[in-house]
Amino acid sequence: MRAAGHISTTNDAFAKKLFSHKDILIDFLNAILQRESDNLITDLTYTDTEQHAEYSYEKISRLDICCTLVSGEKIDIEVQVANEPSWIGRSLFYWAKLYTGSLLKGETYDELKPVICINLLKFNIFENDSKQNPHCTAKICNMDDREPITPLLELHFLELQKFKKKKISEMSRAEKWLAYFSGKLTRGEEDAMQRDLILGKAIDIRNSFMKDPENYAAYLNREMEILDYKSMMKHKLEEGEKKGLEKGRAEGREEGREEGREEGREEATIKILRNLITNGHKADDALRQMGIPESQWESLKAKLK
Repeated sequence: MRAAGHISTTNDAFAKKLFSHKDILIDFLNAILQRESDNLITDLTYTDTEQHAEYSYEKISRLDICCTLVSGEKIDIEVQVANEPSWIGRSLFYWAKLYTGSLLKGETYDELKPVICINLLKFNIFENDSKQNPHCTAKICNMDDREPITPLLELHFLELQKFKKKKISEMSRAEKWLAYFSGKLTRGEEDAMQRDLILGKAIDIRNSFMKDPENYAAYLNREMEILDYKSMMKHKLEEGEKKGLEKGRAEGREEGREEGREEGREEATIKILRNLITNGHKADDALRQMGIPESQWESLKAKLK
């Protein structure tokens, strides 16, 4: 049977709409963070998703969904479709911005609260065969005994491609949420999940999302941005490979192939850089966001001109 659902639940325009419902966000967080009993999340406050730079040269961060729990813990949820090699660094950057911003003037370090980042990913970042669990949790640990030394940093990576279905009755609460976002559920399985008050509401929101003209426009714009990015990267990489092979044949040596590939990669980098600058990013901020080593910045900016 085909998977149910008319839209991609990992489109961030949709995810923001879904998680704007506090009861749904609370249920999702309790499931993923395995909160229960005295630790159960019962309320939260939505916070500003734009982390303003303290200095002009600092990067401004725009988070997908950000909230603060009654306990003072801050949570950031990021939804990502396109594979970014630097995603772990990006997640740490968001964590650092929230963490440093949580200490007010006059407060002491023992008043710092944990910051938890949850990354909902439509691609895999851990390719090792031993890491096949779709939910990976990272903390700062003692390397000798692997025990966490602090609760202040907590990163969760939800790799939806790794999610394997089983009977709805056998799924944990967290697995049901992964099933929802994975798009792998059949219509019958969704019918069974709709008996659940919160999950049923999440399915109804998805089914009615596109009926609103504003939602529809935001969703399509985001989908086109993703398609444009993937198409551009695929074209540029293929172009670079072709150029490398042609140059290698002309010069008769492997160095020519590698030089051609490098030229293709550089052209793709300059193309992306130009697009980011056109969309309002400063050149240095765009290069930093792309993960380009600072030693290459001046050369790329010169070629951009």
